[in-house]
Amino acid sequence: MPTIQRLPEEVFSRIAAGEVVERPASLLKELIENSLDAQATSIDIEVFGAGKTSLRVSDNGVGMDAEDVKLCLERHATSKIAAFEDLDKLHTFGFRGEALYAIAAVSKVTVTSAQKDAKTGWRVTSAGGKVTNGPAPAVHGTTVFVKDLFYNTPARLEFLKSDGSERSRLAAVVEEAALANPGVRFTYKSEGRQVLRFEPEDSGDFFTDFDLRAAAVLGDDLAGGLLPIDVERPGVRVRMLVSPFDKMPSSRSFQYFFVNKRPVSSKILNTALYKAYGEHRPAGKQPVCVALLELNPDAFDANVHPGKREVRFKKDGEMFEIVSGLVASALAKAKAAAPITVEVAATSSVVVDAPSPVDPAVKPSTEAPNPDGYYLGGRGFIPQDFKQLKLSSAVAMGAPEGAPAWYTPPFRYVGQIERSYMVFEANGGLFVLDQHAAAERVLFEKLMAEIEAGGAKSQKLMIPVPVDLPASAVRAVLEKAERLHKIGFEVVAHGKNGLHVTAVPALFYQADDTKKLIHRVIDSLSDPVAEAERLRHDATATIACKAAVKSHDRLGEEEAYKLLDALRDCKDGSACPHGRRAMLALNRDELARRFQRPGAVPLA
Repeated sequence: MPTIQRLPEEVFSRIAAGEVVERPASLLKELIENSLDAQATSIDIEVFGAGKTSLRVSDNGVGMDAEDVKLCLERHATSKIAAFEDLDKLHTFGFRGEALYAIAAVSKVTVTSAQKDAKTGWRVTSAGGKVTNGPAPAVHGTTVFVKDLFYNTPARLEFLKSDGSERSRLAAVVEEAALANPGVRFTYKSEGRQVLRFEPEDSGDFFTDFDLRAAAVLGDDLAGGLLPIDVERPGVRVRMLVSPFDKMPSSRSFQYFFVNKRPVSSKILNTALYKAYGEHRPAGKQPVCVALLELNPDAFDANVHPGKREVRFKKDGEMFEIVSGLVASALAKAKAAAPITVEVAATSSVVVDAPSPVDPAVKPSTEAPNPDGYYLGGRGFIPQDFKQLKLSSAVAMGAPEGAPAWYTPPFRYVGQIERSYMVFEANGGLFVLDQHAAAERVLFEKLMAEIEAGGAKSQKLMIPVPVDLPASAVRAVLEKAERLHKIGFEVVAHGKNGLHVTAVPALFYQADDTKKLIHRVIDSLSDPVAEAERLRHDATATIACKAAVKSHDRLGEEEAYKLLDALRDCKDGSACPHGRRAMLALNRDELARRFQRPGAVPLA
């Protein structure tokens, strides 16, 4: 018996199918692209069991005759190419002839199709390697019905995420297709409930339609104020919507790139986008971007991977410069057009003595002092526990047992620098605290302790805070509702594109900050590595950051000593939870060296 053997078709077909059909979302992407290639103007999708039990895609495209229906499930059967050279002239999404064959290899598939004005339609069914075909009702268009995904490769089911996560990915596929094809009607039902519905945009101007569809997909919070870019050059046309500097969320999840309407992942395009924003991008903020690039078919290669998600440009450098240059130009024009707004914002930012008004939408339901024990210091919160601390430890001659190495009393408070840094004399040396980073660390560890003890304390809101998001992002957040509850938030779905935040952590009260945090949570969900722990850490760190006293808040001597003592009791007081330094110390010997003295000046 030879060592090398030919694999049976039923084996190699299932192996090969894994490159095309990784999960229900990849299956849906292939079927939607087939419908678009068939010139469909209306596509209806319905799934059950997160796409594993069944998935149906129906369109009003050109349909197929009897012979085409028989061939459509065969391997490498395609109407898109006839010779290898045709790969350089592709104007369609699918071309390999693999998708339906691969889907049929790992599921049970029925394809029903009829051409316009045909007297009869045709149906082909594949299940367990057995293929049957015959006549069907003459319903114009094509319907592909897939059920029992991975029934014959059960190991692959174990690699799928939770049903909620898979539903979110399915919704994201529909959103991508809708963004790139504003003239097409899309409906998407999940478990019998309509999740998405996008009516065709037909203003007569593609860019207007593109703008309207982006607003329908992204929601008003994200789509409002995006900068339009519409430029045509030899061999390339670029249509983009991007965030101005002052309207950027905290999540990377809202960046979409399409090449000839094909959704792509491209490091070249992504890097070009971020280069355009450069160092002017606010810390922690990420641009929203919807980019449609129209290129000559021979200018890029979509044949890099069976999933056709990756593309390779013939001229990488040119594409980089085009995208980066156009975005940078749009940002510069937007900034130049609003000098008064920038100046007003800069002027108002120096008014720091008065407390910021509490947003009425998220005002606690009682006028009594916050029951969770926080009081207002400047514009931020400091733990009420500070009031109970004694000053004796801060001015003591010796550090208490178990104190961290940086804690070197006696401390004498000197004052604030720019109302941001607290300066102490420490045992003859110099000790400086970043008041925001220090307070952030104290609050972070307090919140983490509450969470580990059963959940952070929260307060109900008189009026829920609305957060508009794409439906896929809404599902991702709702999937983690229990974890959000642990850190003090309660969220519910609201409308087609949104959430209502109905409760927030007890010390967290600004509506705009609530929206920013939800965006940060979405970004945390996108990383599968240590997802639960990272979500808890990132969200809690953001809460602490927003709630802590800020730079430029005026704090007195008593508050300075209490903050110092509270930081001493932290597990790690050297940095804020985001890793930024909270303190700077120069001991007596280091001070002497800096001033070129032979030794430290003796203490009196």
